[in-house]
Amino acid sequence: MPKEGFSVVTITQKAHDRAKQRYNQKVKSEKLAKSFSKYVNDLIMEEVEADESLSLQAPFMEKVGLEGNAIMIKDNKIGRIAEVQVHGKELICMLDEKKDCVHVGYAYAIPEVYRLMSERKR
Repeated sequence: MPKEGFSVVTITQKAHDRAKQRYNQKVKSEKLAKSFSKYVNDLIMEEVEADESLSLQAPFMEKVGLEGNAIMIKDNKIGRIAEVQVHGKELICMLDEKKDCVHVGYAYAIPEVYRLMSERKR
């Protein structure tokens, strides 16, 4: 039974192991002074806050998904899905055929996009 004000969440062993590995690296390199539980809680809160912030900045857009080297973004203002592709170090909107439209700007605000871009560099 968790302490009052806390709840239990079940995650996969793989997610736990990766988080624990990252936590241990930060403890060594940054002299991190918080428990693993607090570290995971902070990660979750950062992700939730980033998602909320993204929703406030562009309420008419939403990430539909990632596929290959593309980010699918639903633009509710125009009622279309914009495909933003990773080309080297740049993002290009296939709908607008631009590198600097609102869809590209929105894509840059999505944390997974940077992971996708770094995977594409390798």
